[in-house]
Amino acid sequence: MPSLNNHHFDVYVTSTFDIAYALSRALDLVNPLINNHHQRVAFIAGSLAHEAGYSETETENIIIASLIHDIGVVMEEEFNELANSKSTSESEFCHAIVGAQLMSCLKLFPDTPELIRYHHSPYGGEHNPIEPGKAVPEQSMVTHLADRVDVLLKRDTPSLDQKAAVIENINRFDGIKFHPEHVKAFNRLAERESFWFDIEEQEKYKLLKYNFRFSHLSMNIDNILETAKLLSRIIDFRCIFTANHSAGVAAVAEVIAKLMNYTEDEGKSLKVAGYLHDIGKLGIPSSILYKQGKLDEEEIQLLKKHPYFTYSILNTFQIFDKIKDWAAFHHENLDGTGYPFHMKEHKLDTGCRIMAVSDVFTALTEERPYRSSLPYDQVKSIMDDMCRNNKLDRIITELVLSNFDYVNGVRYLSQSEEMDAFKTFKNIIYNNEICTKNKRFVSTLD
Repeated sequence: MPSLNNHHFDVYVTSTFDIAYALSRALDLVNPLINNHHQRVAFIAGSLAHEAGYSETETENIIIASLIHDIGVVMEEEFNELANSKSTSESEFCHAIVGAQLMSCLKLFPDTPELIRYHHSPYGGEHNPIEPGKAVPEQSMVTHLADRVDVLLKRDTPSLDQKAAVIENINRFDGIKFHPEHVKAFNRLAERESFWFDIEEQEKYKLLKYNFRFSHLSMNIDNILETAKLLSRIIDFRCIFTANHSAGVAAVAEVIAKLMNYTEDEGKSLKVAGYLHDIGKLGIPSSILYKQGKLDEEEIQLLKKHPYFTYSILNTFQIFDKIKDWAAFHHENLDGTGYPFHMKEHKLDTGCRIMAVSDVFTALTEERPYRSSLPYDQVKSIMDDMCRNNKLDRIITELVLSNFDYVNGVRYLSQSEEMDAFKTFKNIIYNNEICTKNKRFVSTLD
């Protein structure tokens, strides 16, 4: 059996910043209203933390949390509210709670969940809306102030021209919403023209990475798999069906690797690709993902962009290397008629072919909103026909079909476990009174 040609190492050395920055770029796809917002807030927060005298480690934690502070946003309406400086809503606390719970699943950033949880909580423990009486962590208040500064800045007007208005607005809530020491640090920064010019800088990568210190991360395949699961879980709240499908594809891809006698790490790499293959649906409007009934031609073309978005998102994560090809090319056909890259078979390696077979097999055998799972005879007929028309790899397809009950059992078990995990996750969120009182938020999760 030929090698999968996945050039991963036993340990992949990267940095906390590179992982968090890539996550923030993925979040930017969800809604253009907050495009570049996370990076701008991270820069402002890092500058505030440095000016206020926080340690390098504390500043690093603040920047990491700021890069992904809105990771828990569920609804498109929330993006509209968050982009409006005059809007106030309990949903802003809901997404902070969800974001903290999401990040608690990623052990790479142990200090981040707490900072995300309170990034909208105002100064003073007595005003903590999430846990009344509990002191809000000072570091999360830095992100809160930085977030408000960026929301106040209009994108169509030079930042320096808005300086006076922003300073006035921030100082109005000195000691009320914002920590007095943070406001003092902001006022000192605000006197420097360079601070406002830097906020407008489109490419924040170098500005952040080379002006602040970040820790190195040594990631093995299990850490990479953990990161993939987090990214997959972000989709859960936009389309639980899509997330459940990804769990099935991940399980089928891993079991195919086992049947083909690949190594355990190669199987895990394919599982990562399975979890991530539909991550590009973050860039697809939820109105299309949730539409009841047939999509029109324009909607179909928009939906077909999701593998392109998958490639774009994963291309920002160096840790995914070859995995991004396997994940993004799952709708490519051997005859070149697939989408959106129109790759032909000589460019589709074994990993890509496994993913294509896994995607089709899972789609046919899982329960769908509009039909029940298909029996073996129908699955075999459809997949055999795709092989005859040079859409799918025949050897891999025949391997799956000859082990149908085993592969389908693994697929079913994985998807059942995913649904149970999502229900547990929801129950944790519902334990917070703020979330249960927000009927719009609850209806979205249900």
